[in-house]
Amino acid sequence: MKIIFKTKSLIDKIKNIAPTAEAKQTLLILGNVVIKIENSKAYFTASDLEIQVSSSIECESDNDCEFSLPARKLLEILSALSNYESVTFSVSDSKVDITAGKSKISLPNLPAVDFPYMDLNQLDNETDIASDDMTNIINKTSFAMAYQDARHFLNGLHLCTEGGKIVSVCTDGHRLAKYKSQADGDDSLSIIIPRKAILEINRIMNSFNDNKQNIIKYSYNSTMFHIQINDYAIISKLIEGNYPNFNKVIPESTSSEIIVNKITLKNSLNIISKVVNQQYKGVKLTPSNNTMHLISSNTDSEIGEDQIDVEYSGEEMSIGFNISYLQDVIDTLEGDIIHICVNDQNSGCVVQDNQDHDSTFVIMPMRV
Repeated sequence: MKIIFKTKSLIDKIKNIAPTAEAKQTLLILGNVVIKIENSKAYFTASDLEIQVSSSIECESDNDCEFSLPARKLLEILSALSNYESVTFSVSDSKVDITAGKSKISLPNLPAVDFPYMDLNQLDNETDIASDDMTNIINKTSFAMAYQDARHFLNGLHLCTEGGKIVSVCTDGHRLAKYKSQADGDDSLSIIIPRKAILEINRIMNSFNDNKQNIIKYSYNSTMFHIQINDYAIISKLIEGNYPNFNKVIPESTSSEIIVNKITLKNSLNIISKVVNQQYKGVKLTPSNNTMHLISSNTDSEIGEDQIDVEYSGEEMSIGFNISYLQDVIDTLEGDIIHICVNDQNSGCVVQDNQDHDSTFVIMPMRV
């Protein structure tokens, strides 16, 4: 049987589906995307057993069928055929011929009956949330997620509620990002969404040109999280365990404050980063009176220094930070003035800006 797709629409769809598939899994089918044709509509699904992404597009077909193709290879082939307006799939039991113009490529067809679909039964707490709220929830905190940490509960984004509003928190033990959104949340909300699911959700949301007005639906239970973004459905297992008491990490008060222009600090750190030690990435800040000295060096005896204007009235001190952690926070802040609040060189500092009072960032110091 033959199925005809609009090439651009198909590429846009597979771009968002294929990354979920895992080619190195023990189950060969998990490297494939399942394509189900029903009533001239194609439904696509990919999974790695932890997260499942599915969506659909219109097509031309004379019969219904279901088959699967290698996800990454399919995307590569379609990208190579992107100059053609349409592409035709000719499906047989053992293979699928993909043709456009005079070009033809055959791929093996694995039986879709072996595909392990994730179960959506007994999900409740379905809630609507504005797309820009979800974007902020992810972008304001996800950069601080741990990566392959032995403390598995840190390898994801924690959602909970404070004062009836959804709060997102991420930490890797060296830094913490907390954001209190404008979205209403249920008091029972306390889940940890895995890192890969957050990256998939964010990538799919960013694939829409005008996404701010979209309404997203999400639901969850104690083990699963489901989110609907336009015609994309994402199902993810949740990370089990209790998230640490993040509010204890945020200092209740600080004794000194560095107030600095964001662009000035960003440019200074960018210059110094060219010679920073790539293993430790340390930069030392020494504020005094109304200036701050920044210095970093590496094992090749290369040294970077800078002096910038700041507002500072505390005692003179030197405090070291991972330069990447400072740069990540600066890239997240929206205001033009940064407040770096510190007690001493041994305790965590709080970083905020003059506009976004809903975001709090804590960075632990390091020896430099």
